[in-house]
Amino acid sequence: MATPHDTLLSGLTLVRTRRSRVRELKGFRKSHQLPAEYNDHTAAFVARIAADDLSEDLEQRFADFRRQLQCRRTELIVSDPESGVAAINTPWFEYRVSATLASDDTTEVEWRWQLSDFRDPPKLSTPEVTQAFHGFFDTVELLPAQPVDPAELIDQIEERQVTGVVLDYDRKATWCTLQIKGISATLTVSGDLLSLHLHQPASPGKLIESFLQMHGEFIARPRLR
Repeated sequence: MATPHDTLLSGLTLVRTRRSRVRELKGFRKSHQLPAEYNDHTAAFVARIAADDLSEDLEQRFADFRRQLQCRRTELIVSDPESGVAAINTPWFEYRVSATLASDDTTEVEWRWQLSDFRDPPKLSTPEVTQAFHGFFDTVELLPAQPVDPAELIDQIEERQVTGVVLDYDRKATWCTLQIKGISATLTVSGDLLSLHLHQPASPGKLIESFLQMHGEFIARPRLR
């Protein structure tokens, strides 16, 4: 029977995001024009011309999973690029990469790499997975089963006068961030999303360990009366 801890682990997503120039995509041609605005048409255009870059990423990861994770061909289910998204499903997790037009700057592409759908969380701490993703991911995300109230969390932390934590939040307490000095990380709470960002990328096992530590200290901790 799955424990609450197992359920928490299986719901985590490891994330890396970066930006690049639309002009740098392999599918961008001299005859192409940079999008002047963000809409369905320009978003579809960028997703289409990013297909070669996505395929290249898949090829590299497919080779890594075969060599480093010792996966057989039949154990790797590949989803070729479609609408700016590509993925590889392994026996232990799903690897996904996406390329989308940035809504705030139509000369840029937003890249997102993620690991999710963990069927065997302990696998993430093995030397094989550590080697495959060493220094790659820097963020852990969780959609909690029960939304976390930022205002309640803010009040709890201020009441406890927690040392080593720099707390920030908006006027209406719709979100809050906790800068954790000891582990050089930022925990962001926005109700329907918990996100822990490490200032330096780490191994999957280290990321999850840091998230569980912060979750236990600030989210799962019994509330003061």
